[in-house]
Amino acid sequence: MFATYRKGNSLLYRIDPRTKLLLTAGTGILVYLADPLGLWMLSVATVLLIRVADIPASSLVKGIRPMAVFFALIFLAHLLMQGGGVVAAAIPVARFILLILFTTVLLHTTSQSELKTALVFLMKPLGGFGRELAFMVGVAMALIPGLMRDKETIARAQMARGCKPTGLWGFVALIVPLLRRSFKKADELSDALESRCYHRDREYYYYGGALSGKDYLLLGGFGAVLVLVLVLWVSV
Repeated sequence: MFATYRKGNSLLYRIDPRTKLLLTAGTGILVYLADPLGLWMLSVATVLLIRVADIPASSLVKGIRPMAVFFALIFLAHLLMQGGGVVAAAIPVARFILLILFTTVLLHTTSQSELKTALVFLMKPLGGFGRELAFMVGVAMALIPGLMRDKETIARAQMARGCKPTGLWGFVALIVPLLRRSFKKADELSDALESRCYHRDREYYYYGGALSGKDYLLLGGFGAVLVLVLVLWVSV
C-alpha cells in the first residue's frame, strides 16, 4: 500500500504538499458520503489524476493487491449479512479502493520529507503532541516500505536454502528475522537522531512560506463542493 515517490514536473507535483494533504483528506470524506453515481464520478477523477501524475499500473496493482483478501471479506460480509445484492456489496469495496488510489496519487507526487513537514505545519495547533505525531507518521512512512522489502528478501533467502515452512512454523521463521532487522533499524535511527542533536521541541523545520493563489483557489473550490455535498447529504 505504500507508493514510492517519483520525481515529476506536472501540475500535481507543483501543488503545495499542505494543499495536497488537505485535498486528500477532504476527498476521503467525499468517498464516504458518495452514492453510486458519486463513486463513478470520483472514479473518473481518480483516473484523470493518475494520468496527470503518470503513475505506472504496476504501482497501482502493488497498492491494491495486499488488500485483496480484505476486500473479498468485506464483499462477502455485506452480501451475506446485509443483503441488497452484488452492487450494494461492491459499494464499500469501491470506497476502500478509491481511498487507496487517492492516497497512492498523494504519495507518488509528494516526497516523504514534504509530507512530513506538511503534517507538522497542519498539526501545529496541537503543540508538542502534533509534532510528535507527525514525526511518528514520517518515520513509519520511511521504515515500513523497507520492512516490506526485508520480508521479501528473507522469504527468498529461505526458499534458496530449501526451507519452505508453512503454518505457524513458517510464520515464526519469517517474523523472527524480520523483527531482528526492525529492531536494528530502530537502533540505527535512534543513533542518527542523537548524532544530529534532535530533540522533541525542535520547531525550525516548519514551513515558512505562505500558500500561493492557486492553492487558495483549489482549497476554496474544493471546500465549496464539500459543503454542498454535506448539505445535500444532511437534507436527504
